[in-house]
Amino acid sequence: MTTQANSHSALRTGIDLDIPWALDDDRRTWRRTVREFAEQVIAPGATERDLQHRFDPDLVPKLADLGLFGMRVSEAYGGSPSDMTSFCLAIEELARVDSGVAVTVHVAAISAALLDHLGNDEQKRDLLPLAARGEAFVCFGLTEPSSGTDAGNVATHAKRDGEEWVLNGAKQFITNAGTPMATHVIVFASTGEPGSSGRRPVSAFLVPVDAPGFAVGPPYPKLGWHSSDTRPLFFEDVRLPAEALLGAEGRGYAEALRFLTWARLPIAAMSVGLSQACLDLTIEFVKDRESFGNKLSEHQYVAFNVAEMAAQTAMARTVTYDACWKYDHGVSYDQEAAICKFMASEIANQVSYRATQLHGGYGFIDETAVTRHYRDARILTIGEGTSEVQRLLIARSLGLTV
Repeated sequence: MTTQANSHSALRTGIDLDIPWALDDDRRTWRRTVREFAEQVIAPGATERDLQHRFDPDLVPKLADLGLFGMRVSEAYGGSPSDMTSFCLAIEELARVDSGVAVTVHVAAISAALLDHLGNDEQKRDLLPLAARGEAFVCFGLTEPSSGTDAGNVATHAKRDGEEWVLNGAKQFITNAGTPMATHVIVFASTGEPGSSGRRPVSAFLVPVDAPGFAVGPPYPKLGWHSSDTRPLFFEDVRLPAEALLGAEGRGYAEALRFLTWARLPIAAMSVGLSQACLDLTIEFVKDRESFGNKLSEHQYVAFNVAEMAAQTAMARTVTYDACWKYDHGVSYDQEAAICKFMASEIANQVSYRATQLHGGYGFIDETAVTRHYRDARILTIGEGTSEVQRLLIARSLGLTV
């Protein structure tokens, strides 16, 4: 036991929780590689990007060189496919320094994975190698102004006109849509006649951003994720060839839900990274700052708060990588995906609140990193399914009829 513990000591800082059953030496090496990259390349400009509400396209080739955009793309199309644990480790380490960069990679990677799953050979051959190299972003166009959490209530519609589809409607909160790399959006639109539920079936379409009638709106003035690009999309009589349909007609929503299930795992990992950052920064702050003649860390109230932050972060990390392990080993993970996304995102909000509180006035200044993390944490209980939706999914997995 002693030998095993010592073999992990190079990665441990005293505040990181190692998970021997989920992380082998290769994954620890990968985590260390991404951490060093994040600290050396992403962290130096994080505050400036946040204050300027600026997406930095110059970071994209550097992220691509690390292979991050191709981690969910098949090797046959230029990707470097990895397991879910390795992908989540990368997202966690990026979020430790800049959640905006982390979500940029996350959305680009899962959208490319969806195209890899649904696209035809020509679409995948033409677009996926570019996506894997970070030269093209595929965006995920599901959320609408009138639906929000009710993602199946799709007002955007596509109608057959001979050999073409005609697309009309709008999407909102679409990540990466206004970046220079954005070339296509996977748009979910209602098609066909209403079913027994009164709703029309939903299909997925691959829409180029330069299609006539397609407009990308201005960036949102957001509370957080300032270094990530987020915009509304508008479609007015956008004509698409028949082959723009991805997968089977009427199966788009089912495929979206399938991908949103595993996409919860990287959001949980992002929450873990943010919590870890807040913990790291708070320990450093309370050890250095004095109050009433003592270091802040010597006050029991402060020490106990930091201890609870550490315990919460450890809990979030454990449930997240438990879900990743199950995904990677072909074990049912739907319940675990909801649990880890729910727990980790709620914990990120709690830990970031404690961090700003313990930083006092510094926790209210935009230039302070914990303030940025506090703002970035707020979206984590909303994106990829709200906490309310996760509670619903967990309850149903327990056999409760809600």
